[in-house]
Amino acid sequence: MGEKDLAGEKDVVGLRPAPGEAASTAPGEAASTAPPETAWRRPYYTILAGQAVSQVGSSAVQFALVWYLAQATGSPAAMGLAGLAAFLPGALLSPVTGIVADRRNRKRICIASDLAAGAMAAAFALAMGSWGVTVATVIVLLAARSAATAFQSPAMQAMVPQIVPADSLVEAGGMAQAVSSASYVLGPVVGGALFAALPLPAVLLTDLAGALVAAATLARVPVPDHRAPGPRPELHPIRELVDGLSVFWEDRTLTQIIVSLFVFMVFFMPLSSFYPLMTSDFFGLGAFEGSLVEMSWALGMLLAGLVVAKASFGDEVRASFWSTVALGAVCLASGLLPRSFGGWVAFVALGGAMGASATCYNVPIVAYMQRSIAPEKLGRAFSAFQIVSMLSTPVGLAVAAPVAEALGVSAWFSVAGAAILVLGLAMLVLEGRSRRGPGKADRPGAGTAD
Repeated sequence: MGEKDLAGEKDVVGLRPAPGEAASTAPGEAASTAPPETAWRRPYYTILAGQAVSQVGSSAVQFALVWYLAQATGSPAAMGLAGLAAFLPGALLSPVTGIVADRRNRKRICIASDLAAGAMAAAFALAMGSWGVTVATVIVLLAARSAATAFQSPAMQAMVPQIVPADSLVEAGGMAQAVSSASYVLGPVVGGALFAALPLPAVLLTDLAGALVAAATLARVPVPDHRAPGPRPELHPIRELVDGLSVFWEDRTLTQIIVSLFVFMVFFMPLSSFYPLMTSDFFGLGAFEGSLVEMSWALGMLLAGLVVAKASFGDEVRASFWSTVALGAVCLASGLLPRSFGGWVAFVALGGAMGASATCYNVPIVAYMQRSIAPEKLGRAFSAFQIVSMLSTPVGLAVAAPVAEALGVSAWFSVAGAAILVLGLAMLVLEGRSRRGPGKADRPGAGTAD
């Protein structure tokens, strides 16, 4: 499964500071430099269009790389190593990426990241064309792609409130998820077709084409600079990283979010690496059937994104925790399927439910972050969010790979599903107690109907 982006909502429209004025926020409120009402849609959807093309290329390449490894190795351990390679470089760079996103022009960071990923794909295509394709080369490429794209996620997520008004962030986030999901529907189809028709080095060039389109599209859109005019303060990387992390301990709800995120990702992230093996190893089917499973996941995300874009959440965090419960139940059901064609058909359907549940988990969480964290700390906050997500991957794989090797891939779906379900229920109980107890977090939606 490809990388998933997040988006969110705000209740109070922030004001753009006057020339020469730094943005100021009340406690618990994030300011916005976005245009009012509907003026944001044309520039925002222009960016989404370019990102959609890029995501189709990236998803196609990701599918081709993962399917190559699944066919060449058939080993959960090898797939786990590939998953580690795809996430660990980004995790190691995350402390720097958030600082860069807060101190530098976020639009330029996103463009540079797109171009770096495209150049990386072209370089590996030439290398593989000259010296051949090996498992080791593919794993190195996954690691290189992770490093090249590490700077884009916190910069892009932090840039959204600069384009979109505060009270339209849920709509923007839901539509971004829908557009991204549509791209992921096409990606496996394109990737499967290209993998069957072309050598792997040629498939990599789709990543370059998509990156060029995304960079050119974003370059055309004016994005307000989030930084106050005047000289920049001296760089203190450790202090700035700690400052960014501190936002999660200053808000009880954010504390629950970041802790539950780590536990959730420990169990959920290995499923991304093992997903192709459910089709190829457990059900004994081929690349076409594997692409249908990926398409089902993406279709679920697409439909959920469209629904979320029009939804009105009384409490985003509680909605996200309920989605965690649903996602755990779906994963658990996937692990209990019989090894038959009918079981695979059910797995395709459950994949769609899994994608929908993941979207309903992601979007409200980032919505709360985007409207609760001051804009000058938002890049570092998303960087910390990304650090926790990525560092949970080696922990999860260290546990999941031996279980999958010993008991089979489906066993980890059952284990992960049960753990995620229990986590969601526990978070609902704790979140409810924090709202009723003394010193509860002061956040929009607390105490309202779910």
